[in-house]
Amino acid sequence: MKGQSDSKISQLNTPYARKVSNEKTYNRHVHKRRCQRIIAVFLVIFLIFGIQIFQSKRTLADINGNIRQAQSQLTKQKQKNRQLERQIKLLHNPEYIQQVIRAKYNYSKKGETIYNLN
Repeated sequence: MKGQSDSKISQLNTPYARKVSNEKTYNRHVHKRRCQRIIAVFLVIFLIFGIQIFQSKRTLADINGNIRQAQSQLTKQKQKNRQLERQIKLLHNPEYIQQVIRAKYNYSKKGETIYNLN
């Protein structure tokens, strides 16, 4: 029934009806263009922020890598420092110094004979 009632209705072709129809078409066109521009602006803003976030993540990853590398170097230097401190303590011991001098430089006391078995 709806199909039959639609065929009985016709649009008036008066100047006012054409003006209203043209205004509706123009308004739709303007609205569509505004929506496209707004969407384009939001997409550009989203793209800019996305790029900034990506660059920030890369920079953060680089900095974290540098921190890990610096921490490993710090650990190695602390270990070396502990070894050097142990060596300093040993060097304050006269018996140890005498032992090092005898082993490294073949130092001997009066009346001693050194035999090298290598």
